[in-house]
Amino acid sequence: MFIETANLTDIGALTTLYQALTTEMHAFQPTNYQEKSSPDFFTWKMMVEDKRQTVYITRNQDQITGFCHVTTAQTSPSNLFISHKFAYVTALYVHPDYRRQGIATALLAKARTWQKEKQLAFLELTVLGNNQSALQLYQKLGFVTQNQTLRQV
Repeated sequence: MFIETANLTDIGALTTLYQALTTEMHAFQPTNYQEKSSPDFFTWKMMVEDKRQTVYITRNQDQITGFCHVTTAQTSPSNLFISHKFAYVTALYVHPDYRRQGIATALLAKARTWQKEKQLAFLELTVLGNNQSALQLYQKLGFVTQNQTLRQV
């Protein structure tokens, strides 16, 4: 499977996929997430061009089938925490027609390579607690729970 770095001409397709992602997030947690939200052009432009972050994509001919945005982050500046710069996956999405074909796994492997190349301490992501498919994938790939957020409404 070929993974490439997104460029400015991919922003329209990425916006559409990101809106699909947020629609799914809204379905999982409708009180937390807006439906069909997406970064604006200039935010996408920064995500594509800034060396402290990147967007990886997969294609089937001219259609983007999945994407992964990974950025550089840092632990809180509080004296309580050990300081780390790390790679953070802010978004990972595979078009429903292309799921269960190893695309998410390949995108995360590419993000892991980026993390190592940037000499960042670890790769981290956040997953919705009720997205069982995503949880199973991440656990299979060796991600482990670091924290849990609990809420009483």
